[in-house]
Amino acid sequence: MATNAYSGDGPRTFSENVDRKKERRVNFKDALQIFCKGAGSGFGLYAAFKIITALMKNPFRKRYPPLWKELFSKDCFRFASFLGLYPALYNLFLKLCQNYDLKKNGMNYVISGGIAGLSLFVESNMRRRTIALFALARAVGVLADAANRQGVVRPIPHGYTTLFCLCCSFMVYCTALKPQLLQKGYYYSVLKWSRDYTNSNLEKVFRKQGSVFVSCARGEIHDNTCTRHAFLDLLQSWPGFAKLYLPIHVAPILLFKRKLLRQQPKKVLKSLLKNVVMSATFLSAMVMLAKYVICLLRNMSGKPPPLPAYIPLLAGLTCGLSVLFERASRRKELVMFLIPHTINALFLLGLEKGFCKYIPYGSVVVFAASMMPIMHAYEREPATLTPFIRGILRYFVS
Repeated sequence: MATNAYSGDGPRTFSENVDRKKERRVNFKDALQIFCKGAGSGFGLYAAFKIITALMKNPFRKRYPPLWKELFSKDCFRFASFLGLYPALYNLFLKLCQNYDLKKNGMNYVISGGIAGLSLFVESNMRRRTIALFALARAVGVLADAANRQGVVRPIPHGYTTLFCLCCSFMVYCTALKPQLLQKGYYYSVLKWSRDYTNSNLEKVFRKQGSVFVSCARGEIHDNTCTRHAFLDLLQSWPGFAKLYLPIHVAPILLFKRKLLRQQPKKVLKSLLKNVVMSATFLSAMVMLAKYVICLLRNMSGKPPPLPAYIPLLAGLTCGLSVLFERASRRKELVMFLIPHTINALFLLGLEKGFCKYIPYGSVVVFAASMMPIMHAYEREPATLTPFIRGILRYFVS
Protein backbone atom coordinates (compact mmCIF):
# COMPACT_ATOMS: atom_id res chain seq x y z
CA MET A 1 0.00 0.00 0.00
CA ALA A 2 1.41 3.39 -0.93
CA THR A 3 2.09 5.95 1.79
CA ASN A 4 2.73 9.68 1.72
CA ALA A 5 4.82 9.66 4.90
CA TYR A 6 8.52 10.50 4.58
CA SER A 7 10.69 7.55 5.56
CA GLY A 8 13.72 9.63 6.60
CA ASP A 9 16.19 7.74 4.31
CA GLY A 10 17.81 10.11 1.83
CA PRO A 11 16.48 13.39 0.42
CA ARG A 12 12.79 13.82 -0.26
CA THR A 13 11.58 13.38 -3.79
CA PHE A 14 9.50 15.99 -5.59
CA SER A 15 6.30 13.98 -4.96
CA GLU A 16 7.14 13.66 -1.25
CA ASN A 17 7.64 17.43 -0.98
CA VAL A 18 4.28 17.99 -2.71
CA ASP A 19 2.60 15.56 -0.31
CA ARG A 20 4.19 17.37 2.66
CA LYS A 21 2.88 20.73 1.43
CA LYS A 22 -0.59 19.22 1.02
CA GLU A 23 -0.42 17.87 4.58
CA ARG A 24 0.43 21.33 5.91
CA ARG A 25 -2.47 22.85 3.99
CA VAL A 26 -4.81 20.28 5.53
CA ASN A 27 -3.51 21.21 9.01
CA PHE A 28 -4.29 24.87 8.43
CA LYS A 29 -7.69 23.96 7.03
CA ASP A 30 -8.45 21.90 10.13
CA ALA A 31 -7.28 24.78 12.33
CA LEU A 32 -9.60 27.15 10.49
CA GLN A 33 -12.54 24.79 11.04
CA ILE A 34 -11.69 24.52 14.75
CA PHE A 35 -11.44 28.30 14.96
CA CYS A 36 -14.89 28.73 13.39
CA LYS A 37 -16.39 26.19 15.81
CA GLY A 38 -14.84 27.84 18.87
CA ALA A 39 -15.67 31.37 17.74
CA GLY A 40 -19.26 30.38 16.99
CA SER A 41 -19.60 28.79 20.43
CA GLY A 42 -18.07 31.91 21.98
CA PHE A 43 -20.57 34.12 20.20
CA GLY A 44 -23.41 31.88 21.39
CA LEU A 45 -22.18 31.94 25.01
CA TYR A 46 -21.79 35.72 24.93
CA ALA A 47 -25.27 36.15 23.46
CA ALA A 48 -26.85 33.79 26.00
CA PHE A 49 -25.14 35.57 28.90
CA LYS A 50 -26.27 39.01 27.73
CA ILE A 51 -29.86 37.88 27.10
CA ILE A 52 -30.18 36.10 30.47
CA THR A 53 -28.60 39.07 32.28
CA ALA A 54 -30.98 41.51 30.60
CA LEU A 55 -34.04 39.41 31.48
CA MET A 56 -32.95 38.91 35.10
CA LYS A 57 -32.50 42.65 35.61
CA ASN A 58 -36.11 43.32 34.62
CA PRO A 59 -38.19 40.28 33.61
CA PHE A 60 -41.37 42.35 33.23
CA ARG A 61 -40.06 44.90 30.75
CA LYS A 62 -42.48 45.77 27.93
CA ARG A 63 -39.78 45.59 25.31
CA TYR A 64 -36.32 44.09 25.14
CA PRO A 65 -33.20 46.25 25.33
CA PRO A 66 -31.13 46.74 22.13
CA LEU A 67 -29.05 43.60 22.61
CA TRP A 68 -27.98 43.52 18.98
CA LYS A 69 -25.52 46.36 19.66
CA GLU A 70 -23.78 44.28 22.32
CA LEU A 71 -23.85 41.09 20.26
CA PHE A 72 -21.98 42.80 17.42
CA SER A 73 -19.70 44.81 19.69
CA LYS A 74 -15.92 44.76 19.85
CA ASP A 75 -16.12 43.02 23.23
CA CYS A 76 -18.13 40.13 21.77
CA PHE A 77 -15.67 39.83 18.89
CA ARG A 78 -12.74 39.65 21.33
CA PHE A 79 -14.40 36.92 23.42
CA ALA A 80 -15.38 34.83 20.41
CA SER A 81 -11.95 35.26 18.82
CA PHE A 82 -10.19 34.00 21.95
CA LEU A 83 -12.39 30.89 22.19
CA GLY A 84 -11.69 30.21 18.53
CA LEU A 85 -7.97 31.00 18.50
CA TYR A 86 -6.92 28.94 21.51
CA PRO A 87 -8.13 25.50 20.31
CA ALA A 88 -7.11 26.29 16.72
CA LEU A 89 -3.55 27.21 17.67
CA TYR A 90 -3.29 24.30 20.09
CA ASN A 91 -4.29 21.71 17.52
CA LEU A 92 -2.17 23.34 14.82
CA PHE A 93 1.03 23.35 16.87
CA LEU A 94 0.25 19.90 18.25
CA LYS A 95 0.30 18.53 14.71
CA LEU A 96 3.46 20.44 13.88
CA CYS A 97 5.16 19.03 16.99
CA GLN A 98 4.43 15.52 15.78
CA ASN A 99 7.37 15.93 13.39
CA TYR A 100 9.63 15.81 16.44
CA ASP A 101 10.03 13.07 19.02
CA LEU A 102 8.23 14.95 21.81
CA LYS A 103 5.21 12.75 22.38
CA LYS A 104 6.89 10.26 24.69
CA ASN A 105 7.30 12.73 27.55
CA GLY A 106 4.34 14.88 26.63
CA MET A 107 6.38 17.97 25.71
CA ASN A 108 4.27 18.44 22.59
CA TYR A 109 1.25 19.13 24.80
CA VAL A 110 3.25 21.50 27.01
CA ILE A 111 4.65 23.48 24.07
CA SER A 112 1.33 23.63 22.20
CA GLY A 113 -0.56 24.68 25.32
CA GLY A 114 1.92 27.47 26.04
CA ILE A 115 1.92 28.84 22.49
CA ALA A 116 -1.87 28.65 22.25
CA GLY A 117 -2.13 30.48 25.57
CA LEU A 118 -0.73 33.60 23.91
CA SER A 119 -4.12 33.91 22.19
CA LEU A 120 -5.37 35.63 25.37
CA PHE A 121 -3.76 38.74 23.84
CA VAL A 122 -6.94 39.37 21.84
CA GLU A 123 -9.13 39.50 24.98
CA SER A 124 -10.15 42.66 26.83
CA ASN A 125 -7.96 43.92 29.67
CA MET A 126 -10.67 43.23 32.24
CA ARG A 127 -11.12 39.57 31.29
CA ARG A 128 -7.42 38.86 30.76
CA ARG A 129 -6.60 38.95 34.45
CA THR A 130 -9.73 36.99 35.42
CA ILE A 131 -9.03 34.22 32.90
CA ALA A 132 -5.31 34.15 33.70
CA LEU A 133 -5.90 33.82 37.45
CA PHE A 134 -8.54 31.15 36.83
CA ALA A 135 -6.01 29.15 34.80
CA LEU A 136 -3.23 29.79 37.33
CA ALA A 137 -5.30 28.29 40.13
CA ARG A 138 -5.98 25.17 38.06
CA ALA A 139 -2.31 24.89 37.11
CA VAL A 140 -1.27 25.07 40.76
CA GLY A 141 -3.75 22.30 41.55
CA VAL A 142 -2.41 20.11 38.73
CA LEU A 143 1.21 20.60 39.82
CA ALA A 144 0.34 19.92 43.47
CA ASP A 145 -1.43 16.68 42.54
CA ALA A 146 1.53 15.62 40.39
CA ALA A 147 3.96 16.35 43.24
CA ASN A 148 1.82 14.26 45.61
CA ARG A 149 1.67 11.30 43.22
CA GLN A 150 5.42 11.34 42.62
CA GLY A 151 6.20 11.58 46.33
CA VAL A 152 7.88 14.98 46.06
CA VAL A 153 5.41 16.46 48.54
CA ARG A 154 3.49 14.48 51.12
CA PRO A 155 -0.30 14.94 51.11
CA ILE A 156 -1.40 17.34 53.84
CA PRO A 157 -4.44 16.09 55.80
CA HIS A 158 -7.38 18.43 55.13
CA GLY A 159 -5.06 20.53 52.97
CA TYR A 160 -7.83 21.90 50.77
CA THR A 161 -9.93 22.77 53.83
CA THR A 162 -6.99 24.62 55.38
CA LEU A 163 -6.29 26.50 52.16
CA PHE A 164 -9.97 27.39 51.82
CA CYS A 165 -10.00 28.79 55.37
CA LEU A 166 -6.91 30.90 54.67
CA CYS A 167 -8.46 32.29 51.48
CA CYS A 168 -11.73 33.00 53.30
CA SER A 169 -9.81 34.83 56.03
CA PHE A 170 -8.30 37.26 53.55
CA MET A 171 -11.53 37.64 51.57
CA VAL A 172 -13.53 38.53 54.70
CA TYR A 173 -10.79 41.00 55.67
CA CYS A 174 -10.99 42.65 52.23
CA THR A 175 -14.80 42.78 52.32
CA ALA A 176 -14.82 44.39 55.76
CA LEU A 177 -11.91 46.81 55.48
CA LYS A 178 -10.44 46.97 51.96
CA PRO A 179 -13.14 46.46 49.31
CA GLN A 180 -10.96 48.21 46.72
CA LEU A 181 -8.87 45.03 46.57
CA LEU A 182 -11.85 42.98 45.33
CA GLN A 183 -13.40 42.98 41.90
CA LYS A 184 -16.49 45.16 41.98
CA GLY A 185 -18.89 42.42 40.86
CA TYR A 186 -17.53 39.92 43.38
CA TYR A 187 -17.67 42.46 46.22
CA TYR A 188 -21.31 43.33 45.62
CA SER A 189 -22.17 39.64 45.26
CA VAL A 190 -20.74 39.05 48.73
CA LEU A 191 -22.81 41.95 50.09
CA LYS A 192 -25.91 40.49 48.45
CA TRP A 193 -25.24 37.06 49.98
CA SER A 194 -24.82 38.63 53.42
CA ARG A 195 -28.37 40.06 53.32
CA ASP A 196 -27.45 42.59 56.05
CA TYR A 197 -24.30 44.29 54.86
CA THR A 198 -24.31 47.27 52.52
CA ASN A 199 -21.39 49.41 51.50
CA SER A 200 -22.80 52.33 53.48
CA ASN A 201 -23.29 50.50 56.80
CA LEU A 202 -19.89 48.81 56.49
CA GLU A 203 -18.31 52.23 56.01
CA LYS A 204 -20.08 53.47 59.12
CA VAL A 205 -19.46 50.47 61.41
CA PHE A 206 -16.19 48.96 60.13
CA ARG A 207 -14.10 51.51 58.24
CA LYS A 208 -14.57 55.16 59.20
CA GLN A 209 -12.75 56.49 62.23
CA GLY A 210 -15.12 56.90 65.19
CA SER A 211 -14.97 57.97 68.83
CA VAL A 212 -17.57 55.59 70.32
CA PHE A 213 -18.52 51.94 69.81
CA VAL A 214 -21.26 51.48 67.18
CA SER A 215 -23.66 48.63 67.96
CA CYS A 216 -25.19 46.48 65.23
CA ALA A 217 -28.60 48.11 65.76
CA ARG A 218 -27.17 51.62 65.65
CA GLY A 219 -25.16 50.70 62.58
CA GLU A 220 -28.37 49.48 60.87
CA ILE A 221 -27.06 45.93 60.45
CA HIS A 222 -29.73 44.12 62.49
CA ASP A 223 -32.13 44.81 65.39
CA ASN A 224 -32.25 41.44 67.20
CA THR A 225 -29.53 40.11 69.45
CA CYS A 226 -26.56 38.80 67.47
CA THR A 227 -27.22 35.15 68.41
CA ARG A 228 -30.92 35.26 67.57
CA HIS A 229 -30.24 37.11 64.33
CA ALA A 230 -27.58 34.58 63.32
CA PHE A 231 -29.96 31.65 63.83
CA LEU A 232 -32.82 33.30 61.92
CA ASP A 233 -30.47 34.43 59.17
CA LEU A 234 -29.21 30.87 58.70
CA LEU A 235 -32.76 29.59 58.18
CA GLN A 236 -33.90 32.48 56.00
CA SER A 237 -30.86 32.49 53.69
CA TRP A 238 -30.92 28.74 52.97
CA PRO A 239 -33.73 28.77 50.33
CA GLY A 240 -32.03 31.55 48.40
CA PHE A 241 -28.72 29.71 48.32
CA ALA A 242 -30.52 26.51 47.27
CA LYS A 243 -31.93 28.41 44.26
CA LEU A 244 -28.44 29.73 43.55
CA TYR A 245 -26.85 26.27 43.58
CA LEU A 246 -29.57 24.41 41.69
CA PRO A 247 -28.51 25.59 38.19
CA ILE A 248 -24.82 25.20 39.18
CA HIS A 249 -25.35 21.49 39.86
CA VAL A 250 -27.83 20.95 37.02
CA ALA A 251 -25.55 22.39 34.31
CA PRO A 252 -22.85 19.64 34.48
CA ILE A 253 -25.57 16.97 34.31
CA LEU A 254 -27.12 18.48 31.17
CA LEU A 255 -23.73 19.10 29.57
CA PHE A 256 -21.77 15.97 30.46
CA LYS A 257 -24.10 13.36 32.02
CA ARG A 258 -27.16 13.24 29.77
CA LYS A 259 -26.59 9.57 28.95
CA LEU A 260 -26.32 8.63 32.63
CA LEU A 261 -29.47 10.67 33.34
CA ARG A 262 -31.42 8.64 30.79
CA GLN A 263 -30.05 5.33 32.05
CA GLN A 264 -30.26 5.96 35.83
CA PRO A 265 -32.55 8.96 36.40
CA LYS A 266 -33.31 8.16 40.06
CA LYS A 267 -29.65 7.88 40.99
CA VAL A 268 -28.74 11.12 39.21
CA LEU A 269 -31.67 13.08 40.69
CA LYS A 270 -30.98 11.75 44.18
CA SER A 271 -27.36 12.83 43.88
CA LEU A 272 -28.48 16.23 42.55
CA LEU A 273 -30.82 16.77 45.51
CA LYS A 274 -28.11 15.81 48.00
CA ASN A 275 -25.55 18.09 46.37
CA VAL A 276 -27.90 21.08 46.32
CA VAL A 277 -28.83 20.57 49.99
CA MET A 278 -25.22 20.28 51.12
CA SER A 279 -24.04 23.21 48.99
CA ALA A 280 -26.83 25.48 50.25
CA THR A 281 -26.03 24.44 53.82
CA PHE A 282 -22.34 25.15 53.24
CA LEU A 283 -22.86 28.66 51.89
CA SER A 284 -25.56 29.68 54.39
CA ALA A 285 -23.41 28.41 57.28
CA MET A 286 -20.33 30.18 55.93
CA VAL A 287 -22.07 33.54 55.60
CA MET A 288 -23.73 33.21 59.00
CA LEU A 289 -20.49 32.27 60.77
CA ALA A 290 -18.55 35.13 59.19
CA LYS A 291 -21.10 37.70 60.37
CA TYR A 292 -21.68 36.10 63.77
CA VAL A 293 -17.98 35.88 64.67
CA ILE A 294 -17.50 39.53 63.67
CA CYS A 295 -20.47 40.49 65.87
CA LEU A 296 -19.15 38.54 68.87
CA LEU A 297 -15.59 39.83 68.62
CA ARG A 298 -16.73 43.40 68.02
CA ASN A 299 -18.93 43.33 71.12
CA MET A 300 -16.16 41.71 73.18
CA SER A 301 -13.64 44.38 72.20
CA GLY A 302 -16.08 47.29 72.55
CA LYS A 303 -13.75 49.51 70.53
CA PRO A 304 -14.93 52.29 68.21
CA PRO A 305 -14.39 51.96 64.45
CA PRO A 306 -12.33 51.16 62.46
CA LEU A 307 -12.58 47.43 62.96
CA PRO A 308 -9.34 45.76 64.16
CA ALA A 309 -7.89 43.62 61.36
CA TYR A 310 -7.75 40.47 63.48
CA ILE A 311 -11.56 40.34 63.78
CA PRO A 312 -12.42 39.74 60.08
CA LEU A 313 -9.33 37.53 59.72
CA LEU A 314 -10.50 35.24 62.54
CA ALA A 315 -14.07 35.36 61.24
CA GLY A 316 -12.86 34.20 57.83
CA LEU A 317 -10.84 31.34 59.30
CA THR A 318 -13.88 30.18 61.27
CA CYS A 319 -16.45 30.44 58.50
CA GLY A 320 -14.16 28.58 56.10
CA LEU A 321 -14.69 25.40 58.14
CA SER A 322 -18.21 25.22 56.73
CA VAL A 323 -16.64 23.80 53.55
CA LEU A 324 -16.63 20.47 55.39
CA PHE A 325 -20.34 20.21 54.51
CA GLU A 326 -19.23 19.69 50.90
CA ARG A 327 -17.82 16.45 49.53
CA ALA A 328 -14.05 16.26 49.07
CA SER A 329 -14.08 16.81 45.29
CA ARG A 330 -16.19 19.94 45.70
CA ARG A 331 -13.82 21.32 48.32
CA LYS A 332 -11.04 21.31 45.77
CA GLU A 333 -13.23 23.11 43.24
CA LEU A 334 -14.24 25.74 45.82
CA VAL A 335 -10.59 26.34 46.65
CA MET A 336 -9.88 26.75 42.93
CA PHE A 337 -12.68 29.34 42.83
CA LEU A 338 -11.29 31.38 45.73
CA ILE A 339 -7.60 31.28 44.82
CA PRO A 340 -7.91 33.64 41.78
CA HIS A 341 -9.76 36.24 43.87
CA THR A 342 -7.18 35.89 46.64
CA ILE A 343 -4.21 36.22 44.30
CA ASN A 344 -5.78 39.22 42.59
CA ALA A 345 -6.42 40.93 45.93
CA LEU A 346 -2.87 40.19 47.11
CA PHE A 347 -1.50 41.60 43.86
CA LEU A 348 -3.51 44.81 44.23
CA LEU A 349 -2.39 45.06 47.86
CA GLY A 350 1.20 44.66 46.67
CA LEU A 351 0.70 47.46 44.15
CA GLU A 352 -0.79 49.62 46.90
CA LYS A 353 2.15 48.97 49.23
CA GLY A 354 4.77 49.22 46.48
CA PHE A 355 5.82 45.55 46.69
CA CYS A 356 4.59 44.67 43.19
CA LYS A 357 4.86 46.32 39.81
CA TYR A 358 2.41 46.19 36.94
CA ILE A 359 3.79 44.40 33.86
CA PRO A 360 2.06 45.07 30.52
CA TYR A 361 0.46 41.90 29.16
CA GLY A 362 1.63 40.01 32.24
CA SER A 363 -1.75 38.25 32.32
CA VAL A 364 -1.07 36.79 28.87
CA VAL A 365 2.27 35.36 30.04
CA VAL A 366 0.67 33.93 33.21
CA PHE A 367 -2.11 32.32 31.19
CA ALA A 368 0.29 30.82 28.65
CA ALA A 369 2.49 29.40 31.42
CA SER A 370 -0.55 28.04 33.27
CA MET A 371 -1.94 26.26 30.23
CA MET A 372 1.28 24.26 29.79
CA PRO A 373 0.73 21.92 32.78
CA ILE A 374 -3.05 22.02 32.30
CA MET A 375 -2.88 20.71 28.73
CA HIS A 376 -0.28 18.10 29.71
CA ALA A 377 -2.64 16.91 32.45
CA TYR A 378 -5.63 16.95 30.09
CA GLU A 379 -3.87 14.77 27.52
CA ARG A 380 -1.87 12.47 29.83
CA GLU A 381 -3.59 12.50 33.25
CA PRO A 382 -7.14 13.84 32.80
CA ALA A 383 -8.26 12.52 36.20
CA THR A 384 -6.26 15.32 37.87
CA LEU A 385 -8.66 17.89 36.38
CA THR A 386 -12.20 18.45 37.60
CA PRO A 387 -15.04 17.09 35.42
CA PHE A 388 -16.08 20.67 34.60
CA ILE A 389 -12.64 21.64 33.27
CA ARG A 390 -12.30 18.36 31.38
CA GLY A 391 -15.70 18.94 29.80
CA ILE A 392 -14.79 22.45 28.66
CA LEU A 393 -11.47 21.37 27.16
CA ARG A 394 -13.06 18.32 25.54
CA TYR A 395 -15.66 20.49 23.83
CA PHE A 396 -13.34 23.25 22.57
CA VAL A 397 -10.00 21.47 22.08
CA SER A 398 -10.86 17.89 21.07
